Amino acid sequence: MGRRTTRSEQLPIGQVPTEDFIDVMATDALSPMRVIEALEDLVAADGLIGAMSSGQASIANNTTGLREVYRGSKAALNMFMGGSDAPYTIEETVPLLVDILLAKLNRPGLEYLDRFGKTVPW
Repeated sequence: MGRRTTRSEQLPIGQVPTEDFIDVMATDALSPMRVIEALEDLVAADGLIGAMSSGQASIANNTTGLREVYRGSKAALNMFMGGSDAPYTIEETVPLLVDILLAKLNRPGLEYLDRFGKTVPW
């Protein structure tokens, strides 16, 4: 399932229709948290659950101010715990992410990591 494009993706946040904002927030922030909460009792004490964020969620790295609803939804997801123009394909990124998740098994707690295992500035 790929990320959908809303008709208001390039609008400043004040001009985004409420229904678009709610749709993106429910999909990108609320829904993953509900899935995590539903599955957490099935995960071993030393296991982990990973959630897909985006480099665009970094407040410190936001130099363009574009795609505000998407950025905000991913930042919201990060607080609770690539799109079609992403620079890497799923096939290129997934093996790296799996390696990062496996390395995280022995480090409890929340971390905001990129696909190389480096901490992303919040």
